[in-house]
Amino acid sequence: MRSKLLTIFIFLLLSACSNDNTNPTYPFERTVSAVSATKTKACKDCYILRWLHPIEKKDLQNYYIWLDTTVVNDSVYSVSQAQISEASASVAYNGKGEGDSLDLTSLVGKFLNRDSLHIAIWAKYAGNEKGAVQHTYVHFGDDVPPSIVNFSDSAASKSIWINWTRPTDQKEFYSPEEISGPIAGYDISIEAIDKNENIRNATLRASLSEQLVNSSDIKRSYKFKKEGRGVVLEIDNNQSQNFLRFVLLDGKGFASDDIQANSWKMEISDLKPEQHYKVIIVAYDSAGNQSKPENRIVSTTDTIPPLIANKFWFYKDSGDGLPRLDSNRLVLFWPRSVDPLESPTPIQLDSTLRIPQGYQKYKEVRKYLIEQKNGENWESIVRDFVVLEDYYKARYRLENNSMKLDTASGGFISDTLRWVLPGDTITLRIRAVDNSGYYSKAWIETIVVSKGELWKYKCPQNFVPVKMDSSSVFCMEKLQHISRDKFEKNVLYEKAKKECESLSFRLCTELEWNAACTAGGSRYGVIEERNFSPDRFLYGYCGVGTGDSVSANSIAKRNRICASRNGVRDLPGQLQEWVTSKGDSGEVPLLKGSSYVIFEGASRVELAQCKNRFTPTRIRPKYTTDTVYLYRSGSRIDTLLSRDTLRTLHDILPPSKFEGTILIYSLADSAGNSLGTDYVDQEDYNKRGGDKYLDVIWQGLKYEGPIEKRQALILGKESINASKFFLDPTVGFRCCTDIKP
Repeated sequence: MRSKLLTIFIFLLLSACSNDNTNPTYPFERTVSAVSATKTKACKDCYILRWLHPIEKKDLQNYYIWLDTTVVNDSVYSVSQAQISEASASVAYNGKGEGDSLDLTSLVGKFLNRDSLHIAIWAKYAGNEKGAVQHTYVHFGDDVPPSIVNFSDSAASKSIWINWTRPTDQKEFYSPEEISGPIAGYDISIEAIDKNENIRNATLRASLSEQLVNSSDIKRSYKFKKEGRGVVLEIDNNQSQNFLRFVLLDGKGFASDDIQANSWKMEISDLKPEQHYKVIIVAYDSAGNQSKPENRIVSTTDTIPPLIANKFWFYKDSGDGLPRLDSNRLVLFWPRSVDPLESPTPIQLDSTLRIPQGYQKYKEVRKYLIEQKNGENWESIVRDFVVLEDYYKARYRLENNSMKLDTASGGFISDTLRWVLPGDTITLRIRAVDNSGYYSKAWIETIVVSKGELWKYKCPQNFVPVKMDSSSVFCMEKLQHISRDKFEKNVLYEKAKKECESLSFRLCTELEWNAACTAGGSRYGVIEERNFSPDRFLYGYCGVGTGDSVSANSIAKRNRICASRNGVRDLPGQLQEWVTSKGDSGEVPLLKGSSYVIFEGASRVELAQCKNRFTPTRIRPKYTTDTVYLYRSGSRIDTLLSRDTLRTLHDILPPSKFEGTILIYSLADSAGNSLGTDYVDQEDYNKRGGDKYLDVIWQGLKYEGPIEKRQALILGKESINASKFFLDPTVGFRCCTDIKP
């Protein structure tokens, strides 16, 4: 449609350009723009059509509007006199404003049983001047399809499993934020590529959020059909033996507050080994709209799973004897796996595989899957490259307590975990996969890695040792400070200090924060692996500039990859942090790091650099209540607070002549603790909404007053350090402490 409009526009433009008129009017200048049909709140079925006047208004007479496509269809751009006489409505050009509108309520009544209605509008000029017809739609029902069902699959020798998350559905066209419309169910078809395989009697099981659903909710040999503004079941007449179609009923909308409640799993069993099946899933919403079909080929495996040994070998740290980290990398070695070709097999499974000499009825496995436990879920280990099929082809052998590359006869496989932190406890699941896609049994092991060069230093729980310089070490909280299982945020600087001190710690200093952030030469407080892309990393793992407050405030949703070399997490992002520094006038409150907030036009890479320091400031009036001496120097008048004998006195302003007013308030934190007083200019107070203005500048603070009003001479504006009164939901802190013997 877009290219068609462009073609017509160019044609009309060229036609106009061919006119001999030295000052031509182009057709697009006589065409309405920004046409929209929207729902109003005046009643349940109230709609209004809006448009902007054409550029050329000379000789403009009327606007003609057509509903439906019976007179003017949805592809024409010019109309005849006969079509003009059959217009649904006519609106005279009002000569006012930038545009006009038409109440459609009385016109659309007979069309309300539809999902949407086509509308055309055309501007009528005196004489032969013409513009183009514009088109739009008014939406009555739900005609927005649900999102695509993106599914994953796995398989065994006689079964396949399909996993997907319930799609979202916009249930009201005029409310795009409402995406929890009911999903009626899923139209699922499975086709065996082998046309001789009969899958009509395959066993079907489904579960939602790991709870088995009733078999009555699985309708074999049925499909969905849109009927009116709803959806009904219809018998599927396809009787091919290699084809199975069924409907899985749902009936619920997307649960945004509990993602796990949207997790569907479908098992199809009693299939043949090593066969291929085409799976198609289409979601239908309760109004009968269907998602775009999602399909893929899923294959069953052979009947014999591969074997996997269950013992890692590591290089050990010379300090604590635990698995050693090299630049936050943990190198793993484990005995190779094989895929037997017969069952039973004489291959013996232990911490290694013992294959009888001369026995050859086995194959090498195709690949290994290594996953890491993250809370309740298994996740693929994070890499900075794509794992290809030949990734595990290298072999190693153990010689003199060291691994040597031996592709010919080595019995060990190797892999490297990146972004591992000193002292981490890692739970891994490793499985071998044969050529048919059959998984071995899962081997699960928990590994505690070395604390490295700082292993002797003892820190409080949830703290890690950090080197300040070559001779000093301190302890710092791994995460921003947590109280009662929640991140402390929206706190005043003084409250952050007192919170740390109440636990016998201290608020981290800027020097300590910088030492943690720049460990290993980092620019952002993270481990900069090869192919490091700051913008992508900070956005994807640290939440910088994502706008995602949910992940920033959830301990479980924080990504462990956003960490410094010494194990301090989330320094560049999620929440900004209070630190204390020293200046010429004493202690200086500062903010370090960045946050999840999106700053328009700002670079999140620049904002997240370790060197950055932020001071919360506020602009308020600069004033005096003392007598002011004004002096004339040439054409300039200087305002001074003390007499200057080198200039000629021009005027004296006593306090009685001051026209400004300062409103002084007493401030307290949310717990009622006094923070002293602060003031605002009464003129600003009146212009910016009164107490609502105070709510903005003193977010979350309790203010009383005004306790005093002062007549003042406003001397201009000044920027003040607002840390004493600064509260923000994006700001937290973390504590530090000295190493204790």
